[in-house]
Amino acid sequence: MGDRNMVIHFIIETEHLFTKEPLMKRIRAAAKAQCSKRIKGTLSLDIRLFYNMPIDLAAGKDKRTYAEKGLIRPVHISILQPSLEHILEALHSIADDAPLQIVDLRVSQFYSMRPRVEIILNTVGDGMRSSPKKETSI
Repeated sequence: MGDRNMVIHFIIETEHLFTKEPLMKRIRAAAKAQCSKRIKGTLSLDIRLFYNMPIDLAAGKDKRTYAEKGLIRPVHISILQPSLEHILEALHSIADDAPLQIVDLRVSQFYSMRPRVEIILNTVGDGMRSSPKKETSI
């Protein structure tokens, strides 16, 4: 059974805009604190990026409420891609083949008065990788 149905959830506080090394260092430390052994097999990864709420949203009560409920959300492609790469690279601290082990990936972006990164890592099934015997197109 081993890692069957293991769930690791950690939150990395990001008070200000953060750079690659501090982010990766925090992720590695949080991951190692929750997972003492290497994870084998397939993984599901849910990343939730919470960006500092812009002044125009934070100042208006209605807009702030909508943003806090996730009804107004950021679209930061230029920030999203590097963040995802850094997170995957940092996960090598607990999973040797982290990017290759991920079979399900979800990345969500939100505004918050408390900027942070939440990472939820789940093992999937029995860890056996299955591949089709033959490719089928429909």
